[in-house]
Amino acid sequence: MVKEVDFNGKFVEVQDVWDSLHSTRYNLLLVLGFSLIILPIDFTSYFHPVLTTGDLEWACLPDTECQKLQEAASAGVDVRCQLTNTTAQWVYTSPQWTVVEEFNLICDRAWYYALYNSFYQTGFLIGLPIFGTLTDWKGKYLSHVTAWTILMIAYALLSLAPNLFSLLGFQIMLGIGGGAAYSINYSRRMEFMPSQYRNKASCAFSVGETGAIVIALPVCLWTRNWRHAMALSSLLCLPGYVLLILPDSPQSLISRNKIEKAKSLIDYIASCNNTDVKDYNLKPVSETKLGYRDLLLRNKIVRRYYLSMNMVWFTASIISYGMTYITLNLPGSPTLNFVLMAVAPSLLEIPVRLFLVDRVGRKKSLLGSLTVNGLCLIIILSLHYAKYESLYMTLPLFLLVKCSSGVTFSLAYLITLELFPSVLRQQALHGCSVMARVASMSGPLLALVDKLHPGLSLMIILGVNITCFFTSFIIPETKGRPLMDSYEDLLKYKIAYQANGHEVEIKQLLEHADDSEGVMGAGLDQALNT
Repeated sequence: MVKEVDFNGKFVEVQDVWDSLHSTRYNLLLVLGFSLIILPIDFTSYFHPVLTTGDLEWACLPDTECQKLQEAASAGVDVRCQLTNTTAQWVYTSPQWTVVEEFNLICDRAWYYALYNSFYQTGFLIGLPIFGTLTDWKGKYLSHVTAWTILMIAYALLSLAPNLFSLLGFQIMLGIGGGAAYSINYSRRMEFMPSQYRNKASCAFSVGETGAIVIALPVCLWTRNWRHAMALSSLLCLPGYVLLILPDSPQSLISRNKIEKAKSLIDYIASCNNTDVKDYNLKPVSETKLGYRDLLLRNKIVRRYYLSMNMVWFTASIISYGMTYITLNLPGSPTLNFVLMAVAPSLLEIPVRLFLVDRVGRKKSLLGSLTVNGLCLIIILSLHYAKYESLYMTLPLFLLVKCSSGVTFSLAYLITLELFPSVLRQQALHGCSVMARVASMSGPLLALVDKLHPGLSLMIILGVNITCFFTSFIIPETKGRPLMDSYEDLLKYKIAYQANGHEVEIKQLLEHADDSEGVMGAGLDQALNT
């Protein structure tokens, strides 16, 4: 049976239409499509570190010892050793075919390995700001397909890299395509969701990420060749070209004032969900092609929101990556430690998000996760300085911190998406992602800081977490609110948070505003900046 929804000529948000649908099965199918095509990025992001070094053991040897091993190798012993004119030689005692082994990134060449990882993150730092602006100005459809193509080509080129320097260049290309494709996919997926399902859709996506981790390890053990893994990643990207038939979201169309096209898409999706939506209007956006300047310089309220979210992203990333690198120094297999720190927290994090976030709200959940982070870090530091730490006591606490930081990370994505309007959403998301990448690049350094002073890395992480806790009070609650389209919508949402003296003045401005031209005027801007 077809359900009829009549808005009586009112101006409505796209979210109002989604929330009024008789069913949302077509929206869920779109979300499922966006979630499946992103699996190659999740998949390779987890087996890529494993195939970089794996559990490879190596030792630096002088020429004489290396000569003996080469003679042994000619007799059928499976060892690799290369003679050079320097005193730092190498031998692999646990042979695998990894990036480190093929290009001999150990001993006097070990710094190339750090460079190899940094270039991937550098690609993120280059691509995210560029694609953020491109996406908000030209639409998510074109930007997503472009980023996906760059990603697929980068994987293919990596599998054929003839030397180390070309490998580093292709790593930058991989970071540019991968970072942009991941973030655009997230926002496209969530813009089709009714408000009551956004958190659940985010959790479902995390389930897919966890599955990618579980699959990655046996694939690594099967391939034992990083070039084959990269070629496989490129092939896995091919099904992702279903992007060519998945539509751009109505919010993205409205942000570029393509009102009629947005209405046609809304009517089609509503009909697929057995709903007939009648007599509604979509308000055009008064300002398009906004930029990072509008996030930072135009209005102090928007600037506070943006900087506060940057701090949340930075904190979640530095805790997540920092704790992972620190735990790699624990006894046992580095590969198994890595997988444990990736899988176990996800299994705990998803039920917590499903149970709490929609019940207590985004802001309280965020503050709660930061509180858990801080308490666990204080306990770990106390055990460390009391010299009462053991693997069985610290590892569960590390896993709990990793779980809580995962909740923080997921909420950072969700709040950023719900807080910023369509004309700036992707730029805000990518700008915050840049801060997360800066934090992730500092993760390996935290593992080295402990050599200067034991426990210093945990104190740094604790200090960042405490700072983020207090700055998070600036962020408003976004649970259940519609996704905004224009810059003035973001300012209107701040009305409830203004002082009483200014609130009346702002409401009067809004009541007398001409909807056809938008409510953003000099008077409103001045009142909100008071």
